[in-house]
Amino acid sequence: MKKVILFISIFAILGCSDFLDRDPVEQTSTEQQLSSLEGVLQALNGSYREYEELKSSIHFVFADAFGGNVKFAPNQQGIPNIDPLFETVYTLNEEANAATYTSYYNGMYQLIYSVNQILLNVDDLPDASPEKINQIKAECLSIRASAHFELLNLFAQDYNFTADASHLGIVYAMDILEAGVDFPSRNTVQETFDLIEADLQDALQLYTSTSAIDFGASISYFNALNTRALLSRVYLYANRWEDAITYSSQVLSQQSQLTPREELVNQWSQFSPISETLLEFTPPISSDDGTTRSSVSGYYAIITNNDGEVIDNERYSASLDLVELYEENDIRGLGGLLETFEINTETPDGVEALPYHFVRKYPGDSGTMFMRLAEMYLNRAEANAKLGNETAAIADLMQIRLRANPNAGPINLSGEDLVEEILLERRRELAFEGHLFFDLMRNQKDLIRNDGCTIGNCNVNYPNFRFIMPIPLASELINENMEQNEGY
Repeated sequence: MKKVILFISIFAILGCSDFLDRDPVEQTSTEQQLSSLEGVLQALNGSYREYEELKSSIHFVFADAFGGNVKFAPNQQGIPNIDPLFETVYTLNEEANAATYTSYYNGMYQLIYSVNQILLNVDDLPDASPEKINQIKAECLSIRASAHFELLNLFAQDYNFTADASHLGIVYAMDILEAGVDFPSRNTVQETFDLIEADLQDALQLYTSTSAIDFGASISYFNALNTRALLSRVYLYANRWEDAITYSSQVLSQQSQLTPREELVNQWSQFSPISETLLEFTPPISSDDGTTRSSVSGYYAIITNNDGEVIDNERYSASLDLVELYEENDIRGLGGLLETFEINTETPDGVEALPYHFVRKYPGDSGTMFMRLAEMYLNRAEANAKLGNETAAIADLMQIRLRANPNAGPINLSGEDLVEEILLERRRELAFEGHLFFDLMRNQKDLIRNDGCTIGNCNVNYPNFRFIMPIPLASELINENMEQNEGY
């Protein structure tokens, strides 16, 4: 039998009565696993768990830390330093033979091969209705498209890097590969976007009204609504403004109510997703002690003693570059979603208690935010502004501004000035949710990091080959057709 490259989480999911609350207990063959509806649903749940663990990994802080929303607070010795997990990325010193994102790259393809295996077998299920099969296929297609989109943004230059997006994208995997037999080449960025679009559009034709997995919150899984939201994001990245407007409008026609200002801080400070969430991945619960095994709160949480003094933090605090963008009374700024603590810090004059500002979006054991309604308003605003539909753009922009600050003045901007203001509003609203750096790149902006940046290359002009990550060296070694990113 030929050896097949299958990095499939489904092997480790059998035997769970409550899949979110149990650890892997045994392994089984792919054929046996996928021969029943129960096995397929276990496999699908394993794919969601795998996606959550990847999204809540160091990648979650990439766009904000690399883009300049983050400064690194001092450790327990009072020394501000870059998180060692992120240091070579932040300092633009990545190398292919020691790439920070090797496990992320491998994990995303593992996830893709997992859902591909489900797609290859689901039509043959003897104990599933056609509606259930369609729902499973739809969710798998959305996962596959989304995972490729994540890889594309990290390992390929932005859509506008060449005039026709003909530069290298990624390998779009739609099947299972055989080791030593299949040597896929990287698709162009345009081809990759086309394949992402095709998967998402196919998914929309298959969705039913009920999630494939019948436990947990519906917003923990892909569905027709958040798949339309993802298409809005994809089209925005691909300069397809009319389509971005269409799909963000479809979402907002079904669900338009932003979380009220008076509830915003309280809802973000709770474990449960805020009310405007479209998709948030639930962290897995360990059956041993009931704790979560991964959560994005690990990057932003702080621990204080009974006197309110910080006794532990995870280094990622808000930079003044971001803090100073918030007007007085903005609920997203100081005194609202940003909480200030004084931390002993080594300075040239000795140890001083200095203020650091931490976001309150991710309390302990939080899920991983993926999409919410505010982004839909901002996607539509940006797309309308770039089409010259300024009245419509300003109307959506003001929805976000007035929710944050009822005293916000009117917007009297047009053309590029209006686009720039919308991009600033995206930075303010979507901070710590994984958008900033990708927004900069798709708009061909320079990288500017001031507060907290102590390295020699804080500010870097667009374009730069180090704005994307190297393809892991192992991928080059086992695939004779794999091309490395230029410069690595």
